[in-house]
Amino acid sequence: MTPTRETFGNIPLSSQLAFYALAMVAMGIFCWGVWRRWKLWQLGTPIDFRGLITGNLAAVWQKIRPGARRVAVDAVAQQRVRGHGLGTVAHLSLYLGFMALLAGTTLLELDNILSHISPALKFHHGLYYVVYEFTLDVLGLFFILGTILFFVRRLSKPAALGHRATDWYVLWSFLAMGITGYQVEGLRIVWQQPVGLAAHCSPVGLWIAGWFAGWSEAEARSAHFAVWWIHAFLVFGFIASIPFTRLFHFIAGPMNLFLAQPSLGVLPVVTMAEVEQTGRVGVGDIRHFSVQELLSLDACMECGRCEEVCPAFATAKPLSPKRVVQDLKSLMETTAADLAAGRKETRALHTETIQAETLWSCTACSACVNVCPVRIDQLKFIVHLRRHLVAEGGLSGTAATALRRMQSNANPWGLPPAERANWTEGLTVKTTS
Repeated sequence: MTPTRETFGNIPLSSQLAFYALAMVAMGIFCWGVWRRWKLWQLGTPIDFRGLITGNLAAVWQKIRPGARRVAVDAVAQQRVRGHGLGTVAHLSLYLGFMALLAGTTLLELDNILSHISPALKFHHGLYYVVYEFTLDVLGLFFILGTILFFVRRLSKPAALGHRATDWYVLWSFLAMGITGYQVEGLRIVWQQPVGLAAHCSPVGLWIAGWFAGWSEAEARSAHFAVWWIHAFLVFGFIASIPFTRLFHFIAGPMNLFLAQPSLGVLPVVTMAEVEQTGRVGVGDIRHFSVQELLSLDACMECGRCEEVCPAFATAKPLSPKRVVQDLKSLMETTAADLAAGRKETRALHTETIQAETLWSCTACSACVNVCPVRIDQLKFIVHLRRHLVAEGGLSGTAATALRRMQSNANPWGLPPAERANWTEGLTVKTTS
């Protein structure tokens, strides 16, 4: 007998139709949630996205290749997630299991569609079926393992890690989806009673089937139907909740990786042409950031890596790169709500949202930029805001003193001109005469 199974085995047609109807509802909520975030990003100044996709194929590929490579390396291969202990193991385990289950579900639905077109197009059988079942059965364990490790991480509460109430919903939802998925598989084996390779290609499912030894076919079918629906509702809830939880970085993260500048941590140049066109230097309002910069705020998953490597934060300065990003995100949301309600006065970006002392605490070392898994450029935000302060005469403290000394003594330490290069003694620093 060729190893295979029905896509909707034990599920009546009425339930199948209800399943697809609920799936459409979940996708509708998902799309509405994404659209809400998209509208928030539109508060910013436009980016030339159309310019990326115009021209012949060779020209378009040259323009999108850097972004595509960042998505492939940093999102698909998870390159920037590595090297962070438990957080890395948890994320990679969950990612591997999730992507395997997503691919498996997609292939299963594709087989279902093709088999309705023609039975000859059905491919979910034979050797493919055996490899498919074994792979998903094993990789599903990684999904559960990653979820459990994230539970451990949440319970240990690392100081730099962001915490939201919805994080618990996400983790419990993931755990429930993983467990019920295996229960559905085990109960399916009980009532279907596959033999040989068709049964042993699902080792975890076969083990769980042993829990229900002695059940009649009717009992197994009834329980399978009930657990199948519980699993389906959990999946629908997960899909619908993505834009409203931390899971939204699934969407915003790859988008930001694609649109982010290739060289992070490089101070953006302000030209006189830009100043004449916009009438401003720096950013004095949340709407002065670009669409891509506002998008990057939604890519942040509050992992805290930027905060952990920030020298200003380590020395108790009033700066947390993560907090800057989250405060800007909050301002983006409240500004959009105020404008939608017809209020002309919105919360101020400077002083009311981000304090000047926070901005001047940054050493511009780019450490936060270099470790961010989704390439958020925290330094660029800070530099934009600093430039506004300088343009408005808001420069004070050591920064103002250093600039005055540069003007009068040609060095930021206030040394006599003849001594301004003393710091190079003993170093291999090239000088000009």
